[in-house]
Amino acid sequence: MSEGLGNNLVLIFKRRLPFLVSAVLVLFSYAPLNVVFWGSLRPAIGAACVYFWLQHRPDLFNLVSVFCLGLLDDVISTSPLGSNILEMLLMYVLVNNTSRLLNAKPFIVLWYGFALLLLLTMFVRYLVVSIYYSHFLPPSLMFFSYMVTIAVYPLVSLLLAFVQNNLIQDDV
Repeated sequence: MSEGLGNNLVLIFKRRLPFLVSAVLVLFSYAPLNVVFWGSLRPAIGAACVYFWLQHRPDLFNLVSVFCLGLLDDVISTSPLGSNILEMLLMYVLVNNTSRLLNAKPFIVLWYGFALLLLLTMFVRYLVVSIYYSHFLPPSLMFFSYMVTIAVYPLVSLLLAFVQNNLIQDDV
């Protein structure tokens, strides 16, 4: 009987692993670094994780996971509450609507798809945050954050692919 319970706990852990790894990556992205310009410039690691998991394992990364990851990102960031949730939920909707076009494509196509969808989601978030503060924020912050996120995406996807291939089996 305890062996069955142990197997069930392992199965539950494997089902939650995409969210847990994404949460750790989001927390890691807010680690303080001794780089002068890095204080206000953060890559959207959460959006990259949402995109990756919805492309590769949508059965293990659902809407609740997306919302919880956005809430975690909102709580630890200095942005208005709900802006990261909106960005990630918008990424969820866009990926679900374009998944037929990007399914089983080479990495470079997925990377371009991520760049396009991230541009849309970051622009909407930029507008919402600008409305919240009642004036337009400098677009350079959004642009450089966008560029850093695009540059970091191959590393994030490599790490997430390692987790998918080595820690999550198909029996999940």
